[in-house]
Amino acid sequence: MSRLSSRYERLILRYRRPVLLLIVALVAASAWQSHAFRLDASSDSLVLEEDEPLRYYRAIRARYGSDDFLIVTYTPDAALFGQGTLADLGQLRDEQAALEHVASVTSILDVPLIRSPPVSLSDLKQHVPTLEDEGTGRELARREL
Repeated sequence: MSRLSSRYERLILRYRRPVLLLIVALVAASAWQSHAFRLDASSDSLVLEEDEPLRYYRAIRARYGSDDFLIVTYTPDAALFGQGTLADLGQLRDEQAALEHVASVTSILDVPLIRSPPVSLSDLKQHVPTLEDEGTGRELARREL
C-alpha cells in the first residue's frame, strides 16, 4: 500500500498541473464526441437470449400482438353493477372503440365470467358468458370480478 501511495505522490501530486490539464483535455474531448454516443437499451442487448421470462414475453407478444395499451379508470356515481352504470360503461366502451387507432376495448362488460352463473368447460366452447348476457347473476359477477 505504501508503494502505491509513493507512486501516486510522485506522479500525480508532484505534476498536478499537467495531470489536471490532461484530465480537462480528456473531459473536453469526451464532451465534444458525446453527440455520437448511442446506447442500445433494447431487450436484445440487456437480456440473455436464454432468459426464460424473455422467451415467454416474446411468445405472448407474438400471439396477441403489440403491447401498447391505455388503462382508463371509471368511478360511478351510483352502484357499479346498477343498470344505469352498466349502460354508461357500455357507452364509454363504444365511444372509445370508435376512436381512430384504437384496436380494441375491454371493460368489465366484456370480461369472461365462469362462475356467474357457473358454466362447464364444454359450454365455454360454444359461448363465453359476459356481464351483458341475459341470465348473468350480477351479484355473482361482482364477487367473481
